[in-house]
Parts: sequence; C-alpha cells; structure tokens
Amino acid sequence: MIRLKIKNIVYIILYALPNTILSFGIVYIINNVLSGNQAFLGDHMGIVFLALIGYTYLLNIVFQKWLNKFAFDVLYDNEKKIFNQILSAPMRSLERFGSKRFLTAVEDLRTFSQLPYTVTHTVNSVLMLVLCLVYMFSLSSISALIVIGLIAIVAACYFVVINSMSSQVSTLREYNEDYYQYVGDVIDGFQELKLSFFRRTNLMNKFLVPNRDLAKKLDFKISYIFLSVNLISQYGLYVVIAVILFVLPGMGILPRADVISYVVIIMFVSGPINNLINLQQMYTRFIVANSRINRFLNDFKLLANDVNLEVTESLEFESLVFKDVYFYYDEENKESFALGPINLEIKKGETIFIVGGNGSGKSTFINALTGIYDPSMGEIALNGKTENIKGDLQNIISSVFTQNHIFSNNYDNYKIEGNTFYNEWLEIMKLKEVVADDKEESARRGFSKGQSKRMSLIFALLEEKPIIVLDEWAADQDPQFRKYFYEELIPKLQEMGKTIIAVTHDDAYFHNANRIIKFDYGQIVRDVPVISRQELTESLWQ
Repeated sequence: MIRLKIKNIVYIILYALPNTILSFGIVYIINNVLSGNQAFLGDHMGIVFLALIGYTYLLNIVFQKWLNKFAFDVLYDNEKKIFNQILSAPMRSLERFGSKRFLTAVEDLRTFSQLPYTVTHTVNSVLMLVLCLVYMFSLSSISALIVIGLIAIVAACYFVVINSMSSQVSTLREYNEDYYQYVGDVIDGFQELKLSFFRRTNLMNKFLVPNRDLAKKLDFKISYIFLSVNLISQYGLYVVIAVILFVLPGMGILPRADVISYVVIIMFVSGPINNLINLQQMYTRFIVANSRINRFLNDFKLLANDVNLEVTESLEFESLVFKDVYFYYDEENKESFALGPINLEIKKGETIFIVGGNGSGKSTFINALTGIYDPSMGEIALNGKTENIKGDLQNIISSVFTQNHIFSNNYDNYKIEGNTFYNEWLEIMKLKEVVADDKEESARRGFSKGQSKRMSLIFALLEEKPIIVLDEWAADQDPQFRKYFYEELIPKLQEMGKTIIAVTHDDAYFHNANRIIKFDYGQIVRDVPVISRQELTESLWQ
C-alpha cells in the first residue's frame, strides 16, 4: 500500500548523510571540549559549533517539508483511492462485508500520518548510531564490542516483546470494527431500538458493553506493555553506563582517559537508540494497518466490467431482453436461492408491474435489471446489443428503491434552482407547501418516508432517462396519495413516454399497467397482459 520509490529513497539519503555528519560533528566537538583538547577550546570553535547547529536545523526543516508533502500526498491520494474502490466495487461486496470495513480502512490509513516523524527519526537515529559506534571503535575496539553486545541484548528483549504484540494490535482493530457495526445499528435502526426495551438492553449489555470491555482491557494491556518495554531501553542504558564507568576500567579494557568520551557518546546515542526502540511500535502499527488495507482493497477489488464503463450519449431506448438470465447469491452452492431462468422482453413505453410474495425474487430481479447485480449466467440485450452494455443500461434507467436515500448534496448534473420542471413537479407531488423554495437545502432536509419517496421520484425524473424503476414506491404513501399515484401520476409518466417498471402489491390498481409479471421462487410464473380487471385477477391468482 505504502511504497517508497527509488527517487524517494535518494532524497532520504541526500538528506540523511549530511545531516548525520553535521550532528556527529556536534558530538565530536562536545566530546573534545569536555576532554580538555586545547585545539577545541578556541573562540572560533564556538562559532563552528553554533554554525553546525544552524545548518542541521535548516537541513531538517527542508527535509521535513518534503517528507510531509510526500506522506500527505500518499495519505490523501489513498483515501481517494479507497473511496473510489467502494463506489466501483460490486454491490455484493458491500452486502457481504458491510460499510464498517470502509470506516476502519480509512482509520487504518490515517495511521500513516505518522510516517514523516517515523522515517525522519529512523534514518537520523540509524546513521547517528553507526557514526558513534565507529568513533567508539577508534577509541577501544574491545570496549566497543562489549557495549554493542549489551545494547543488542537490551534491544532484543524489546523487539521480542513488541513483535509478539502484532496479533493483539490486530485483534484490537477487529474489536473496533465490530464497535462501528454497533454504532451503525444505532444510527440506522434508531426507531426500532426505541420501540423495544429488550432490543436496546441486549444491544448494550450483550454486545456493546462486552466489546468495549474487551477492547479496553486489550488496549490497556498493549499500552502498558509498550510503556513498560520503553523503560527497558532507558534503564538498560543505565546498566551499559555502569559497565563503562566501573567494569571496563577495572578490568583494564578501557583507559580512564576514554571513559568520559564513552559516556558522552552513550548519552548522546541514547536518544537514537530510544527512538529506534520506541518506533518499533509504530512499525508494528504500520504493518497491521498496511495488511488490513491490502485485505480491504482485495475484498473490494474492481471487476473488469466495473472499470471504464462505456456510455453512449443520447441513447434511444427501444427494447431490453433477458435471455436465460440467472443470478446466484452463492456461486458454489447453486441449490440455495437463485434468480432464474429469466426470459423477458421489455419494450419502449410499457408500464410493467412486478408482483410476488416476500422472497420471490422481485428485488433481485430489480438489481439485475439495473445492472447492480451482474448475471451469473445468460445475457441481457439492450436494443439488440449484448456486449459492453452495462454503462448504457445504467445511463437509461433512473430508480427509486425501497430504501431510498436523499443525498446531502446534489451529485447529479441537473440544477433545481430556477428549474421550471422541478417546481411543476413539486406541485404535482403536493410538496410545494412542504418545500418552501427551490434551494438545494430545502430539497434535502428531513422528510417523512412518503415525502422522501416523492422527492426521490422528482429527482429521478430530473435525470431525464427513458426507463424509471419504482420499487415499492407506493407502499409508504397514504391511501389518498396512493390512489393519486396509480390513477394520475402513472398516466402522466406514460404521457411523457417513460417506460415504467414498478414493484407493487396494490392489486386494486393492476389495471393501470400494460403487463403484470409475477415472481415466485426466483422465476417468472406469470406474464399477463392487462385486458380487464376481472380477467387479470383470475389469470394471476388461478
């Protein structure tokens, strides 16, 4: 997910080498001044010392600017990529994994906002540590090896513990993923929750509270272990200094004259060593986040027919034909519920009512009709064409689904301000008094379910597409407006030349359609032209 290109690595090296040499120069001057080296006690050395500090600071500022730009480019570009991945992914992926995966993927991505800090301190710390160790070897090779061995033991203890935490960090992310699911249930199912004391209590006590308790316990454990292990580096260095002060001189390995130099070096490199050790937890989080993001992108991978959909401008609709179309929810278990075989022709200007009981396949058919589901078998022909029609199919269909949604902003190409057609349909839909003006804010405020469906139908008509799909549109209207819909609105849409495909249970108004198609067990069991109300009823229910 996050990869450094060669030029990025070159930039890091071009920064790190001079920065480390300048920083080492600061250590070298401090060490020689403390040792009483006369060559370093002149007035000019103070100017050199301050100059080194100034150059190092300026170099860090320049590098930090580039690194932050790189990191935030990666961060925000990948946020856009993830968002596009969701928009382009098959509907089945979203149904299978849920919106919570999107939220946690974005949260995982935000982990990389710490990338500039982490990279800068890692590079500086590694190079500074290398130069200081070289300096130690120049003073006493044996003492340097002993000190390196002690530091390695301290670091190894830390890394072993930290690496064991990767799985627990991943588990904590899973707890948070479940938590977002519960939050979604509260927001989306607020009415149902308010209606049932037991539902609210069970959600809180059986799911949310145990989840948060486990997350808190694990989060505390991870943080406590990270904190405890961080202290290993601090007190481990005290042990190393004790060895330098008392053990090595006593054994005659390190001359007393070099003890101060060694201590100064150790004190100076303690910062880089602590940085490298402490940054390990950041790399652990990066690895976990990167793994989860890659898994997300794989789960929501784009299908070939979802990328660069071909769309024909101003396509005239004549016919839509289903030829032995099947759709399986479970490709491996074809004995489970499936749609098909569907053989059906829809002609321009028809009004078709889709009927059937719950679970009969109506909604699955609508999803296949609108291109939301890709057929598992068979083919769909638009105006006689079967290849690369998905873009054109979606370009000629507007819809209002059962769970309609009014977007917070206008994402379409039409405008409603000063739009005569829009104002006319506010009157027709009896919403003129509800929607006070033609401003976007007024059109996207809170509505009742029935009013929301009416607004969604207006928005669908503003798209000016020849086919309109209405999924249980009238179910949320009051009886008066339901009658108005079938006896006034349907004829008006027919006069506009619309091809209407409506899922409905209102058998009292079936005579307003040209055809009635009945579904059962995922198949069309009746396809009846409307002749008279009595003959239609007898044909459908016999």
